[in-house]
Amino acid sequence: MPISSAPCPLEGGLIRSDRTSPDRSGVSNSTRRRRKRLRKSLIAIATLALVASGAFASMATVSGADHRDSPLNVANPLADINDVYAFRSAENSSNVVVAISVNPLIAPSDNASRGKFDPAVTYQVHIDRTGDYAGEAMAEFSVNSAADTLIVNGLGQQITAPITPPGASPIVTNVGGIKLFAGLRDDPFFFDLTGFQAFVASPTKLPAQGLRFQGAGTPADTFAGTNVLAIVIEVPITAATGGSSANSGTIRAWASTERNGQRIDRMGIPTLNTVLIPSGQKDAFNQQNPIDDIAASRPTGINTIETLRGAVDALFGSPQTGGPLGDLTSEQVGNALLPDVVTINFANPVQFPNGRRLQDDVIDAALGVVLNRGGANGIADGVNANDRAFLGSFPYLAEPHGGAVTASPAPSTGGSGGTVRPPSTGDAGLFADRESMWALSAGFFFLAVSLGGAGVFAALRARGR
Repeated sequence: MPISSAPCPLEGGLIRSDRTSPDRSGVSNSTRRRRKRLRKSLIAIATLALVASGAFASMATVSGADHRDSPLNVANPLADINDVYAFRSAENSSNVVVAISVNPLIAPSDNASRGKFDPAVTYQVHIDRTGDYAGEAMAEFSVNSAADTLIVNGLGQQITAPITPPGASPIVTNVGGIKLFAGLRDDPFFFDLTGFQAFVASPTKLPAQGLRFQGAGTPADTFAGTNVLAIVIEVPITAATGGSSANSGTIRAWASTERNGQRIDRMGIPTLNTVLIPSGQKDAFNQQNPIDDIAASRPTGINTIETLRGAVDALFGSPQTGGPLGDLTSEQVGNALLPDVVTINFANPVQFPNGRRLQDDVIDAALGVVLNRGGANGIADGVNANDRAFLGSFPYLAEPHGGAVTASPAPSTGGSGGTVRPPSTGDAGLFADRESMWALSAGFFFLAVSLGGAGVFAALRARGR
C-alpha cells in the first residue's frame, strides 16, 4: 500500500506544539516521549534476557554437538553419544553407512585405558519408515564381557564381529551384505569451542575471524587431536527402507544408549537438545519417544529459537536475512527440527540436513537455520573441516590419534551371522531408557542473556543522549 506524503491534518496544531513545549517539571514532551520509548525498549530487552535466562538456567559446561551434554552423560561416558552420521557409501552408492561415536575427548595417551567399550552398555539405531516416529525397526549393538567382540541383533540372524583393539589396524567385518567396524577413531566433529566461549563471554562486539576477536588468533578445532569410540555399519539402502530401490524411500532414524536397561542418551540432529531444550528438561526430553517431542518439547523449542533470534538481532542491529534453508520463521524451524530424528529421503542428495556426512559443517548450518542468518549477517565458527582427512573407504572415519599399526583397514574377516535383512520390527523395549544433551547449552544461555545486556547498552547509547 503506498504511503501518503500529505501533511498531517494536525501539523502546526496541538501535536506539533506538544513536541517542544515543556511540562511543569521543565522537561519537554519530546524528551518525555523519548524516555518512554527507551523504557519500553529496556523493558522489552530485559524481558528477552529474563526469558533467555529462564530457558537456559542451570546449564553447565559447554562441550560440543552432543559431547558430555548432561550430568548423566558425564557420569556415563561410554554411553554418551557424541554424534550420529548417516550417508551413502562412497564404495557402493546402493548402501547407507551409519556411524555412532561415543566416549568423547579421549586423549591419545588414554587410548589404552579409555579405548574399550563397556559390556553393560547397549547401542541402538532406530528406524521409522512410515512417518509415525514410532521406530518400527531397530538394530542393537553390544559387546561381550571381554569387550573384544561386537554383537549385533535385529538384522536377521545374530552377528558377531571382532572389535579393533587400541593401537591395532582397523578390522572390518563383512558378513551377509553388511560391513561392520567398532573401535577407536579420530573424533570427526569439528568446532571452534574456544572462540565460541570467548564470543558469548563478550558479545558486545563483533568477531574478527569466525567467532574470535581481533588478536585472539585464528579459528581452531577444539576437538582436534582427540579420539572417540565408534561403531560403523554399512547396509543396503533397501534393507533400511524396506523398499526395492536405493534411490527412493524415506526413513527417520535416531540412536540411543542403555546401561543395564536404563536409557542414558538419545540423539538425532546435532546440537538440537543442546541448544533448544532447557537444562531442567533435558533428562525428560531424552526419556521420551520422538513422537512425544511434538507436544512435550516443540513449543519450548520454538520459544527458545525466537528468544535466541531476538537476542542476536539486538547485537547485530540488522534484520534476519534467512539461513541455509531459506527465510524460515521460528515456528517453521521448530516444526522441522522436532521430533529429534535424522530424516533421509534417498531420492535427494544425502547430506545435512538430509542425512549427515562426516564432512558436513553442521555447526554453521545449525546456527544459520536457528538464527535465520547466513552470509555476511551470519554467525560461523570459521572451522570448516576436520583436523584429519577422512578415509575414502569403510569405515571412513579417520584413524585415531596415537596411531594404529596401519591407517588402512586390515583384511576383512567373515565374522559370523546370516544374510542381511531389514531390521527387526516391533517396539518392545525401544524406549525403556534415557539420554541427555547439555553441551553447548551454557554457551547459548550466556549468549542470550549477555546479548540482552548488549541490547540494553546499545539502546542507552543510541537513545539516551
